[in-house]
Amino acid sequence: MGKFTSEVENIIFRAVQAGKMSGERTAKDAFKATERRLYALPVLMSKLDEDRERLEEIRKYGPRSRDKSITRFQKSGVRLTPEEIFEAVVMDMEATIAADEYEVEVMNRALDTISDDEYYQTVTGRYITNLTDEEVAAMIPCDTSTVWRNRKRLVQKLSVWLYGAEAIK
Repeated sequence: MGKFTSEVENIIFRAVQAGKMSGERTAKDAFKATERRLYALPVLMSKLDEDRERLEEIRKYGPRSRDKSITRFQKSGVRLTPEEIFEAVVMDMEATIAADEYEVEVMNRALDTISDDEYYQTVTGRYITNLTDEEVAAMIPCDTSTVWRNRKRLVQKLSVWLYGAEAIK
């Protein structure tokens, strides 16, 4: 019975430690994650356009014979018919597109929450259109330190919108 109790205590201890580690996320982590999502947004939107075109191509002409997505479905050891492979490839593409569309939608809704702010361009300029602080400052017009300070403020606001209370710990 002693060995069993020791194993249970060890499992409970590890579970508590894991809970503590996940609870120790900081506002800095949420801020950095928000920045990564903002930087990725224009690339993701471009990828979505290409994926939609590719899906239409697959629907019209079928998957390419040497397409990696096809070989992934053929390795399972089960012989699939060409129709089943076609359906699996289409479903896979549709799921990828849906996930990417959801991310774009979430980020656009988050950006909408700050769109009325007079320094909104500090965020879109940096992350969406890849402008320097000097270029954004000339557009607003303001000082570059004002650009930096307000961008940080707005990204923090986006972090709270995206991650909730976790972003303010």
